[in-house]
Amino acid sequence: MNPTVSLALALGACFGTFLILRGGWTSKLRTTILGLDPKGIGISALAVIAAWFIFGPVFGMSLIITVVIHEFGHVAAYRVIGHHDASFRLVPLLGGYAISSRAPATQEEQVFVSLMGPAICLAPMVLAFTLIPILGASFPDLIYPLAVFGSVCGALNFLNLLPIWPLDGGRLTSTIFTAINDKAPFYIFATATALIGLMAVLNQRIFLLVIVLMGAQHLISTRGHDGTPPYARMSKRRAYLCLAAWAFTAAAFFWGGLGTLMRYI
Repeated sequence: MNPTVSLALALGACFGTFLILRGGWTSKLRTTILGLDPKGIGISALAVIAAWFIFGPVFGMSLIITVVIHEFGHVAAYRVIGHHDASFRLVPLLGGYAISSRAPATQEEQVFVSLMGPAICLAPMVLAFTLIPILGASFPDLIYPLAVFGSVCGALNFLNLLPIWPLDGGRLTSTIFTAINDKAPFYIFATATALIGLMAVLNQRIFLLVIVLMGAQHLISTRGHDGTPPYARMSKRRAYLCLAAWAFTAAAFFWGGLGTLMRYI
């Protein structure tokens, strides 16, 4: 594709994200996006230092930037639905988490909040890959960090969308499939946990084993129940539309993060 067309599409994706999250960039309560209390600052600083030290400056900072954008997507989505107290914190080696004083009121809101964390990262991922051929000739030193950021952004968000609790994919599984069939989330969680467990054994990947343990813990705690809040269910038609949006987002991140996924999985 022509670089000019690619850049226009990437910038269009950024603008589209802005329109979707319009009203979520600021808070009527004037609270901060990132928890800037002493505890929040300390934990976030440790997260940056740990990522830099363990993964190196380029890969580590790509992880941190991706997590910050991802968590801000959750915060902005919370604020769009009226949760103006929403903020987030970074957690060393575990990414981050968004904070709100109450749960979403409907299944549609829960899907919106859960999906917008990863989805907001689509635009910067596409933009990073688009800038490589455009800036590469004049600024060759930018090729590597842009490529690493784009691939890390894709891989991290793809993994986050897997149907494992408490990842965003697990929340989407509980919310969307409960509207289709009460027992479906349990069987999906069990199948995903078993498959990832098999990959963890075959490839001897510790971080996959951590994902398996999270999934197994959720299966044990729910014992076949979906565990979702008792709000009114969305229609099956809306559930299938949400499922399509989830599948498209996951597929896009798989494409973008394939290099990193193949390297580490």
